[in-house]
Amino acid sequence: MKKKHRKHLITEEASWGKRILKDDSDFTLIESFNKIRTNIIFSMPKTDGCKLIAVTSSIPGEGKTTTTINLSITFAKTGAKVLIIDCDLRKSRIHRYLELTRDAGISDAICGTVSLEDVIKPSGRENLDVITAGVTPPNPAELLGSEGFAKILEELKGKYEYIFIDTPPVTVVADATIIAEHVAGAVIVTRRNVSTYNSLDVTVEALKSSNTKVLGFVLLDSDKKKNKYYGNEYADKE
Repeated sequence: MKKKHRKHLITEEASWGKRILKDDSDFTLIESFNKIRTNIIFSMPKTDGCKLIAVTSSIPGEGKTTTTINLSITFAKTGAKVLIIDCDLRKSRIHRYLELTRDAGISDAICGTVSLEDVIKPSGRENLDVITAGVTPPNPAELLGSEGFAKILEELKGKYEYIFIDTPPVTVVADATIIAEHVAGAVIVTRRNVSTYNSLDVTVEALKSSNTKVLGFVLLDSDKKKNKYYGNEYADKE
């Protein structure tokens, strides 16, 4: 990788990391995610027990990982017990943004090299735990489509009220649609001047083909003067 390109990636990643919600984050940003939380709750199937929600995007660079984290933080603030699982096994970032070690994670638990209890990490925020990606496997899609992964999700559903799964972009690999078979719904993250109508059409159709309920869209870097939100757009400030 060329140094210039690598420097660009590091700079962009640092920018996304700054967007993680904190107690002193911009009020508008906090309220935007509160409204998104409300819309997700009303869009979810009316069933008891744990709700599994996939967060995905069409292409890389749209901000799905920061959105996954911020949604999880927002839900955890209600007192609900929440878990984030990093299932973007090829290009995981959850551990970096939350300043955790990647070491043992979901891939290791699926393979059975470590116990499920050993890969659940505290996030440093109340009511919020994390399972990082773990070792990058040679066959991510096969691993995520395995019976072992399905059994892990079933076990975790007995421990948490909400589980947010960060998945790879839909148009890049098949992992997201494989994971989507297990969830109650999916949130699609888009980004102004990055996402395209064609890629969004492909993403929506792919999720529908796997019988996944699309809960809505989150638009990042929207026109801040409009200050709209979930299902349309919302103001995202650094």
